[in-house]
Amino acid sequence: IPLDILRRCHRWKKEGVLFIHVPKAAGVSVNQAIYGRPLGHFYAKDIKRICPKIFINTFSFSVVRNPVNRLYSAYSFSIQGGTDVMSMSNPDFYINNPHFTSFEKFVTNWLKKQDLSKIDGVFRPQYLYLFDDSKNLLVDKFYKLERIEQYFDEISEKIGKPFILDHHNKSNRKNIEISDELRATIYELYKQDFELLGYSLSEDK
Repeated sequence: IPLDILRRCHRWKKEGVLFIHVPKAAGVSVNQAIYGRPLGHFYAKDIKRICPKIFINTFSFSVVRNPVNRLYSAYSFSIQGGTDVMSMSNPDFYINNPHFTSFEKFVTNWLKKQDLSKIDGVFRPQYLYLFDDSKNLLVDKFYKLERIEQYFDEISEKIGKPFILDHHNKSNRKNIEISDELRATIYELYKQDFELLGYSLSEDK
């Protein structure tokens, strides 16, 4: 990862903006709008350590998403085996896993037993990408995907060019009813995301 970050430092410097790509929160579309291609998923703390001058002197931002909706999107994405733009570490594991036959089974039978900081990036808590180990926010700003249109002008001004968001890397997913009990389980698993990013369980209903 350090080498991958080093390879991208010149691009962040050249564009004058450092976008932290949280998986399954429209990051491919944002990368496309700014850089013309995805640049990968890195923790802000790692970029700050490896490219400190660029990190300090460049406007940095991210886009985040309601944890329940993001998790369902990540689940749908995983059972499709990922995409060319973003691969899963072991797609066959998710496609053929009996615990992934429904969203509820996935959460209660599999996800609850995982170390969320060590699994595929699409399932990791969002705060890991944006905060340091003491829970200090490292990026200059983060925007909620649910209200991103309100900030197009602001982002355009910050990055010095029109910010136009197309929809890339969308997972094919059905809308399902998620029980209050399952929502509560997801809340406990991703409590730091809800608290640090300012979400509540009622927002996605």
